[in-house]
Amino acid sequence: MATHPTSDSSSTATSLRLRFDAFELDEADARLTRDGEPMALAPKPFEVLCALARKPRMLVTKNALLDSVWGHRFVSDSVLKTTVSALRAALGDDPKQPRYIETVSRRGYRFIGRVSAAATPGESPPATMGSAADELSGNPLSITGRSDAIERLRAAWRLACSGKRQIVWVAGEPGVGKTTLIEYFVAEVGEGNCAHGQCIEQSGAGEPYLSALEALSTLSRRDPSLGALIRALAPTWLLQLPWLSSAEERDVLRRELSGSGPARMMREFGELLERYTENRPLLLVTEDLHWSGQATVQLIDHIARRRGSTRLLWLASFRLTEIIATDHPLKSLRHELRLHGLSDEILLDAFSEEEVADYVAARIPGLAAEEAFVRALHARTEGLPLFVADVVNDLVEWGERATEGEASARQCLSSMAIPENLAGVIDQYIQRLTPAERTLLEAASVCGMQFRLTTVAEVLQVDVAVLGASCAELVRRQRWLTQAPLERPNAASDVLYTFRHALYREVLYNQIGPVAHAELHLKVAAALERERANGANVTAADLASHLELGHQYIPAIRYYVEAAEWALMNFSPARTMELTERALALLRLIAGSDEQAGLEISLATLRGTAAIQVHGISSIHVKQALQRAQSLLDDLPHHPLRGLVLHPLGLSLYLRGELDEAEALARRSESLSAATGDRTALLCACVTHGLIQHLRGRPRIARDWLEKALDAGRDLDASASPAVFVADPSVIILGMLALDSLHLGLVEQGRERLAAAYRRARDLRVPPPQMAALWLEGRFEVRLGNPARVADISEQLRVLADEHALAGAQAAHLWFRGWSQVQLGDPRAGYRLIREGYESSVLLGMRAWASETLGYAAEALASAGDWAGARQQLDEAMQCADAIGEREYLPQLLVLDARIAYAVGESKRAGESIRQAIAEARAQEAPWLEMIALCALCERNDATTRDREALRLVLERVAGGRDTPPVATALALLEGMRGA
Repeated sequence: MATHPTSDSSSTATSLRLRFDAFELDEADARLTRDGEPMALAPKPFEVLCALARKPRMLVTKNALLDSVWGHRFVSDSVLKTTVSALRAALGDDPKQPRYIETVSRRGYRFIGRVSAAATPGESPPATMGSAADELSGNPLSITGRSDAIERLRAAWRLACSGKRQIVWVAGEPGVGKTTLIEYFVAEVGEGNCAHGQCIEQSGAGEPYLSALEALSTLSRRDPSLGALIRALAPTWLLQLPWLSSAEERDVLRRELSGSGPARMMREFGELLERYTENRPLLLVTEDLHWSGQATVQLIDHIARRRGSTRLLWLASFRLTEIIATDHPLKSLRHELRLHGLSDEILLDAFSEEEVADYVAARIPGLAAEEAFVRALHARTEGLPLFVADVVNDLVEWGERATEGEASARQCLSSMAIPENLAGVIDQYIQRLTPAERTLLEAASVCGMQFRLTTVAEVLQVDVAVLGASCAELVRRQRWLTQAPLERPNAASDVLYTFRHALYREVLYNQIGPVAHAELHLKVAAALERERANGANVTAADLASHLELGHQYIPAIRYYVEAAEWALMNFSPARTMELTERALALLRLIAGSDEQAGLEISLATLRGTAAIQVHGISSIHVKQALQRAQSLLDDLPHHPLRGLVLHPLGLSLYLRGELDEAEALARRSESLSAATGDRTALLCACVTHGLIQHLRGRPRIARDWLEKALDAGRDLDASASPAVFVADPSVIILGMLALDSLHLGLVEQGRERLAAAYRRARDLRVPPPQMAALWLEGRFEVRLGNPARVADISEQLRVLADEHALAGAQAAHLWFRGWSQVQLGDPRAGYRLIREGYESSVLLGMRAWASETLGYAAEALASAGDWAGARQQLDEAMQCADAIGEREYLPQLLVLDARIAYAVGESKRAGESIRQAIAEARAQEAPWLEMIALCALCERNDATTRDREALRLVLERVAGGRDTPPVATALALLEGMRGA
C-alpha cells in the first residue's frame, strides 16, 4: 500500500487560496479571514476545511478525512465529528440547513460553499473534476514514491476525456500499494466520474463478469438514467441486475435471449459504455484481476479492441506473480494489448530505503535521518508500503503513549523481533488481537474476502449486535476490515465487511487446522443456506465450494449442478464447463453412491449442452459428454434431462457424418421407449432415424420417420417439456420434412412445412431454432434455384452469427452467400466464400452436407469456365459422400459431372453420368431430382424421344412449383419439343 498524504499541508506547492462568500482561505499562510479579518481556527478544523474545499461539491469520506488530516494515527469517528462541529461553529454554518459543510449520512462530508473568486495568479485552482473537459489539477504527488505513476494516470485520463479509450494495468505484488494508488487517483478524478468493481477470490469457479456487474450496479444507483440505457442497449446485462427489472420482464427476456452467449454480452457492454460516455468521461476501476475468470479478461480485450470514440479509462490491478504462475488468461492478453498500443502498464515496486526515509520523514521526522533505523525498518517490512505504513503507525502510536516520542519509537523498533517474511509481520498483528477478535476473523476468513455479519454470527453462535460492535472496532482500527455496501440488505443487521488486504485473510485462513477448516466451512454453508432461503443473494457455486471444502461431496455436487444450470441460462457456457469439470472430479470420490449415476447424467448433459454453445453442436466435446450421459440412461431411463441427451446427441452424430453411430443411438432410444413407454425417447429415435434416412437418399422413408416424430412430440409427458431441447425438434422435423417433400415432388407441401417451421422458431424467440429454420430453408431455396431468397437467408444467418456467436450460422452464411453470388454472375467471388464456409464447417467437425457444399464450389468454378478446378472440387465432393454413405445430393453431383464432361469433350462420360443421375433419382423415389436430371439430358442434342417422354411423365408427378426455375425449364423443354 502506498503512503498517505503528508499532514503538513502548508508545504505543498499547490496550496489552496480561494474565496467563498465573506471568507477567504489561504492554506499556505494558514489563514482563514472573514471580511478581511483573521479568524481564530484551531489547526485540525483548518486542515479539515482545506481537505473539503480541495474537492468542492464532492463527497469526501470519513476515512479519507482521517487519513488526510490525522494520517495513520488512530482516532475515532467522534473526534472527526467534534472537529467538523468546531469548523461549522467558526463558519456560522447550520448542519440542518448547511451553506458550507454538508453531511452525507454515515459516509462523510461535502463542501458546498459557492466559490466566488479564482486563485491568484501563479497558483492552481482547487481540483474540480465535474466537467468532462476539465483537466486534472496538476497537483504534484503527495504519496511517497509514486509521482511517475500518478502522472501516467493523469495523462491517460486526459486522453480518455478527449475520446480515446484507455486501458491501464497497475501491477505489483501484494502490499505494494496498488489499491492506495488507485484510491488516490479516484479521489483526484472525483468519485462522480468513477465506477468500481472488485474481483473476489472464490474457492470454486468465479462468477463471470462479477466486477463489471458490480460497477454497473454502483453506477445505476448513482445515475438512475443508466437503468433505461441498459434496458435499451444491454438486455443480457439487465438479466444480471434483477433489481432493475420486474420478474415478468426477466421471464420475457430469458425466453428472447435464450441461446445468447458471451459474444453478445461483450458487444452490448461495449455499446453501453460508448453511449454512456458520450456526454461524460468514465473511470472504470477493476481491482484484483488475478481473481477474475476468462469472461472478464475477454470483456477487457473486447473493449480495448473496439473502434470509435469512447471517453473511458479502464484502470485494473493485478498481482503479477499470480498472473504468471497460474498461467492466467491475462498473462498473454497484457502483452498482446501492449504490443498493439492498446494498453499501458504501471508496475509498482516496493519502497527503496530512500523512499522509506521519505515516508518516515512525514510521520516521525526525527527518525528519518537515522540510517540504522531506516535500514532496520526497510528490512523488517521488505519495503512493502502496506507494512511500512502499518509498522510506522504502530511506532507513532507507541511513541505517543510514551513520554519521549521519537526515542520511544526507536526503543519500540529495537525491541521488536524482525520476522523472516510478511506472514510473520501479520502474525505479530494477530497476536495483539483478543481471543474473541481472532475467532471472529478466522471464521470470517473461511467465508472469503467478503462476509456478511449475520453469517459469521450464526457460525459462531454469537449475538449479532455483539459481533457487530467487534467488527466496527476492527474497522475503526483501519487495519483488518472495511465495511462494504450491500446491494439489498434484508435487515438492519445485514452488514457486509471486506478484509482490508487479501494477505490478512490468507494468513488467518492458513493458521486454521484442517479439522477446524472442514467444520467451519460446513457451518458457513449451513448459515448461507438459511440466508438464501430468506432471500439473500447467495449463489449455488458459493454453497458448493463450502460443502466441498467441508468434505460433503454429494450436496456439493448438487449445488454445482444448480450453478452450472444457472450459468447456462445466463449466457456463460464456459463457466458451465468449469463448474461441471470441478463437480465431475468430486464425483470420482463418491464412486458407488446411489446418486452417482443421476448426478453424472446431469453434469455430463450440462457439459455437453455448454459445449454446443462454446464449440458447436458437431464438436467432439459435445459428442463425448453426451455419449457418457446416454450410456447411463439405461439405469435411469426417466432422468429429467434425457431429451437434452438423446436429441442433441443424435443431431451431433448426424452432423458429424457418423451415421452408423447415429443409427445405433436411434435403435437404443427405440428400445428405451418400448421398455418404458417414454415419448421423449421415441421422439428422439424418430428424429434421428429421419435425419439418417434423408442423408442416405431415402426421402420417403425419412418422411415416414419424421411424421412419426411430429406425432410423438405432440403429446410428450409433462416431465420432458420440449423446452429442455437445445435444438428444438419441431423446427428440425418440419424443415427436414420440407426438403423430403420437395424431393418427392410435393413443392407446395414443402413450402407449408417451412412456413410452419418458421412460425415455431418465431414463437420460441430463441436463436438456435431460428438458425435451424434459416439453414434448412436455404437448402430448400437452392434446390428451387432462387438466388435472391438465398442471399436474404444468408444475411439473416450473418446477423444471427454476429449477435449470438453461432459458428454454424457463420459457416452457412458464407456458403449460401457464395452460391447466390455464383447465380448472380460473380462465380470467382462466390467460390471463395463457399470454400471459406466449407472450411469453417470442417473445423466444427461437420461432415454432413459436405458433398453438397463442395458441389456448390464445383458449380462456381464451372460457371467461371475453370473446368479442371471444377472437376477437382467435384472429386472431393464424391469422396466426402462415399466416406459417410451420403446419397441425398448425389443426383445433382452426377448432373454436374456430366456438365463438366460435355464441356471438355468427354461425351461418353457425360452420357454415363447423366444416366447415373437419373437412375439414382429413381432409386431415391425423388421425382424432383429425376426432373432436374432429365432436364439436363433433354437439353442435349442426343436426347431421345423416350427421354423427352420420361421428362413429361415425371413432371406430372411434381405437384406445384410452376413459379420455380427448374419447373419452368422443364416446361420450356417440353414446349420446344412439341414445336419441333
